[in-house]
Amino acid sequence: MAVGLALALLFNGACAIVCTYAIARGGMPERAGAAINLLAVGATWAFRTFDPAHLAPADVAILSIDVVVAGSFFWLGISTIRFWPIWAAGFAVADLFMSIFGALLPRVPLFAYHTGLGIYAYLALGALALGTFRLPTNAEPHIRNGSRRLWVQYLRETT
Repeated sequence: MAVGLALALLFNGACAIVCTYAIARGGMPERAGAAINLLAVGATWAFRTFDPAHLAPADVAILSIDVVVAGSFFWLGISTIRFWPIWAAGFAVADLFMSIFGALLPRVPLFAYHTGLGIYAYLALGALALGTFRLPTNAEPHIRNGSRRLWVQYLRETT
């Protein structure tokens, strides 16, 4: 149990650092991505802390959080000019498959199942961190906003 607790604390620390960085330096899509990650981590933590039965693969509550995260990153990917949300959505979908297959293959050890989920969560955080890092500090407002509608409006005004 000590290894699981250490890995959970390590992930929470990494999530806090990446999300703080995205909120402080990123544009609107990065802030939305940070909010998605923080809300998902908080909700998952709350479910699993108050009822250990939510640690099981394909638990309905945790699976529904994962579906909302995948849908949110998908929506973010199609509504912004950023590319990193597409990667985050892909990692979230892979996380869904890991959860479903964890329930379908009962002989998979619980530690391996949670490690697999953690890998995809770290990759989604990495996509957010890289997307925030790639945003220029002196980006113009239409780029910092990241909205496809604002981008199209900007292109129409400049041409």
